Amino acid sequence: MKSCALCHREFDPELKFSEPEVELGAFLAREMFDDAENVCPACLASRGQLGMMYLREFD
Repeated sequence: MKSCALCHREFDPELKFSEPEVELGAFLAREMFDDAENVCPACLASRGQLGMMYLREFD
């Protein structure tokens, strides 16, 4: 278990996810923010939703 760098909740980094917003959040964590292993799925989903709304370069 790890602690999320953003919200400090405990999460398992080995869990797989299939929601599109979490997948985009994980992509952004790897490519833009360099914190992929340190952010929980809930925060990745929030980041992904914001990315879908505002980051037009990923259309």
